[in-house]
Amino acid sequence: MGEIHITVSKDEYYVEDDKRTGVSSEFFSTHPAGTEFEFFIQKQKHFRLPANDKDVIMIGPGTGIAPFRSFIAERDAQGAEGRNWLFFGEQHFVTDFLYQTELQDYLQTGVLTNLDVAFSRDQKEKIYVQHRMKQRGAELYDWISNGAYMYISGKRNQPVRM
Repeated sequence: MGEIHITVSKDEYYVEDDKRTGVSSEFFSTHPAGTEFEFFIQKQKHFRLPANDKDVIMIGPGTGIAPFRSFIAERDAQGAEGRNWLFFGEQHFVTDFLYQTELQDYLQTGVLTNLDVAFSRDQKEKIYVQHRMKQRGAELYDWISNGAYMYISGKRNQPVRM
């Protein structure tokens, strides 16, 4: 308790010839490490994880991993019996495997049932999260057919490539 963790990747993109940046990523990039910020937490009455006996599928490309750290930690703390499956993707394994050790620990302890990763720039042919999902399609279908809850978090304007 007493900590808040955020995951931010600087977002830069172009609209026609005009360079734009993400509001939050630009804000945080202009402050040095260790800067303290005031914030507030707004309770959301209508969003919660499913019952502890339900399975959860989490799909988090890039910084979309952020909420799933807390989902997994909460399921661990609650002793949830439901299975947890995380799909995570980024560009490079060596530099971009966010929370690698933490996720591998959850996998080793059984809190995470499955961890499927995709690093799009580590080989000639780009591999994305959706490719990993397709590879595991039969098992993924079984989870969904048996009532698994699915959560997706990521950049909203990121195209799906198949």
